[in-house]
Amino acid sequence: MVINDIFSFAVAAIIIKGHEDIEPRSVDECKERPDWPKWKDAIQVELNSLEKRGVFGPVVQTPQGVKPVGYKWVFTRKRNEKNEIARYKARLVAQGFSQRPGIDYEETYSPVMDAITFHHLISLAVSEKLDMRLMDVVTAYLYGELDASIYMKVLEGLKLAESNTKSRNRYSIKLRRSLNGLKQFGRMWYNRLSEYLIQEGYINDPILDLQS
Repeated sequence: MVINDIFSFAVAAIIIKGHEDIEPRSVDECKERPDWPKWKDAIQVELNSLEKRGVFGPVVQTPQGVKPVGYKWVFTRKRNEKNEIARYKARLVAQGFSQRPGIDYEETYSPVMDAITFHHLISLAVSEKLDMRLMDVVTAYLYGELDASIYMKVLEGLKLAESNTKSRNRYSIKLRRSLNGLKQFGRMWYNRLSEYLIQEGYINDPILDLQS
């Protein structure tokens, strides 16, 4: 038996075709499924979260020369240890690949702790007999304030004023906060967290800062 690209593609096609329970790739696909009510609830939960954190600004007429970024819904189902569906999750993601450097963003770098730094912190906590606690910030990236004016295409299903419905493509949503998928979303969250920690009296360790 010869294993080449054609054979590999054929095997992959059979596997995909036989997998009848793949994740939907769009809202329209969700609507065609028997579990649409659960996906609908997940979408609403995501929209409520975005609204609560003030991510969306007003729907305005797109300024001249501005190209609004697109968006995409990402759907996943969280499963438990028995491979049973425990939760439906929908995430709205900005299509940051359409952003223009120097116009829609300046810097994207965000420091990330490496393994050496993490090991150093653990050893420091042990030697000083300190407590270590792990925390998780839910939808952390939504707290970052944008460093540029970003406009996003109007979400499907969002109702506009009656006078605007005939020219929907001329309008966009001005984002107030960072959104997953934007080029600078990681940096905006890092800046927000750093500002808060400094206000609370924390300081950067110069040694750890160099290792990050």
